[in-house]
Amino acid sequence: MKIIFSDDQDEVKVPKEAVALLKQGLQAVAKLHKLSAKTEVSVSLVNDEVIHVLNKDYRGIDRPTDVLSFALDEAEEPQEIGGPETHLLGDIIISAETAVRQGREYGHGFNRELVYLGVHSLLHLLGYDHMNKDDKAVMREEEEKALQMIHLSQADLDRSEEKDDPDHFALAVVDAEPEKKTEKTAKSGKHKVTSAKKIKPVKNRKKSDNNAKEGEKLMGRKDIKATDKTIKKLFKKALKTRENAYVPFSKFKVGAAVLTKSGDIFTGCNVENSSFGLTVCAERVAMFNAAAAGVRPGEITMLLVAADTEDVTSPCGACRQVMAEFEIPVIVMANVRGDMKTVSLEELLPFSFKAADFA
Repeated sequence: MKIIFSDDQDEVKVPKEAVALLKQGLQAVAKLHKLSAKTEVSVSLVNDEVIHVLNKDYRGIDRPTDVLSFALDEAEEPQEIGGPETHLLGDIIISAETAVRQGREYGHGFNRELVYLGVHSLLHLLGYDHMNKDDKAVMREEEEKALQMIHLSQADLDRSEEKDDPDHFALAVVDAEPEKKTEKTAKSGKHKVTSAKKIKPVKNRKKSDNNAKEGEKLMGRKDIKATDKTIKKLFKKALKTRENAYVPFSKFKVGAAVLTKSGDIFTGCNVENSSFGLTVCAERVAMFNAAAAGVRPGEITMLLVAADTEDVTSPCGACRQVMAEFEIPVIVMANVRGDMKTVSLEELLPFSFKAADFA
């Protein structure tokens, strides 16, 4: 399983050992549940302020909690066509500040608390829950199985208390204590992270309705981050396909992804040619992949394009004309850092012409 880890907070100086243990715990769950190497999960450490905002926006809970999980792998998972076969499982968001407090409260330290929260949340992404007594017992058993694999189960902790831990591994984890970062850095970090968590996910809608509503919701958003569920999926697919770009001359890799009304995702990367005029942009490759599968004008609801640029990546004129041909209402321009702007087709290419103009 591929783990995308990011420390997006500046309140707690997280030890490298804690991050390594967290990844080991997640891989233990992956091994127990036979997740493939193509499975991908993202893990973000945030502060209490950010997780408070997320709880209030997504769950109606007006307080910080320890961890949140956002599943991308749901019953109506869009089919991806024409790109790398990465299985995007979902996102895990952990409050580092709360993990410190709970590690002290429960007496097993920050490192073990961080690992436990990651394992717990990954099991949520796999469908486990603890809403009733029986489900809670099953989930707790699965947690212990994973923690046993890295010697951080409750039994390991009990042995450490009884000095019956020959490696003293659990005892060392309990003794670990992260440091606080500077106040100046913490303040700048809070603003940066909070501003990246503003877009709410759309849940419990049918595919076609969801895609249409996503387009309406995103119109007019000029500065956004890759946190919305639909946007995040397209963004990750575009970046993944960008890795396959054939750019021997410019060395400038671009990735794109389009979403159809039926929920399918088609991806593309730029392909250069020694005869420079034959070079094809990522946006057109993605649209042509969709066309080859039978997608016609009016059936694509959104296109996202991303590259390693300082500002967001803007499509060339040729790609804009093809977007007009396929009547794509929402275009998301991004860079690899996740900065984004959305524009309408009319904004991107005013006075365009398309097939209907020949009637």
